[in-house]
Amino acid sequence: MKKNSFGYLFIVITVIFFSTYEVVSKSIMGRVNPFQINFLRFFIGGSLLLLFLLIKRDVRIDPKSLAVVALAGILNVVFSMNLLQLSLSIPNAKAAIVAVIFSSNPIFVSVFAAIMDKERIPFFKAVGMIFGILGITTISIDGQALGDINILSPVLALMSAVLYGLYTVVGRMASSKIGSLKMNAYSFLIGSIALLPFLLIKDIPVFKFDYSALLQVVYLSVFVTGIAYLTYFMGLTRTGAGSGSVVFFLKPVLASVFAIIFLGEKINLNLVLGTALTLLGMAVMLYWDKIKQKFV
Repeated sequence: MKKNSFGYLFIVITVIFFSTYEVVSKSIMGRVNPFQINFLRFFIGGSLLLLFLLIKRDVRIDPKSLAVVALAGILNVVFSMNLLQLSLSIPNAKAAIVAVIFSSNPIFVSVFAAIMDKERIPFFKAVGMIFGILGITTISIDGQALGDINILSPVLALMSAVLYGLYTVVGRMASSKIGSLKMNAYSFLIGSIALLPFLLIKDIPVFKFDYSALLQVVYLSVFVTGIAYLTYFMGLTRTGAGSGSVVFFLKPVLASVFAIIFLGEKINLNLVLGTALTLLGMAVMLYWDKIKQKFV
């Protein structure tokens, strides 16, 4: 299997885990504080990855790489993920709209990659992005009363997406040098520790929560955070930040499927049409050369 094929396989695994986040999180609403979830999942996930580093006896990191990793951790854990949680907590916030805005982060990944990594954005990739955005928008707007949306919620979600795009490029820079395992372990721990003062100031419990939600918290920490972020950057180092992150457009599609299976939500025309547009956008972005040979 080619290097890029392995890369996209890793990212697809990531997106499958990421797509379960909303369904699992919804199941523990009211039992665990949203900011506490962020701390727990990144602290536990980072600790698990650090354990692997200790087993490998590979914990050394140079000061320059540590600074880049710390920046990535703070961008992701402290700012991007908390802004995403805040956008969902705004009165009248629509989770579907927040999801579609955050899932646009591959656009910002490509922009930051073009600036920082000198990754050119070809015309066909821009066209594919447009199809992807149309697809996830189509999936998300069904039944949404746009007039009822508090404008602060989408603004916060957009800020989260922008910062996640920057985090992806910064994290990929560190990952390509020191490896995905070490980058994620240290960035998660640094980010969660940096988040700790906020929890204490806001009098949010750190480790105390309704332990009936323990299995979900472990799943979010180990699989959605520890394993999924690891495979994400393993994929990005093989495909490039701009190319690899486009698979993120699958998240709204898969999240809708999981919601149908586990939450009993119904299939509608928007889901079918949006899925088709999303897959078309990904096909254009990932297989343009083969498409051009056959049809152009």
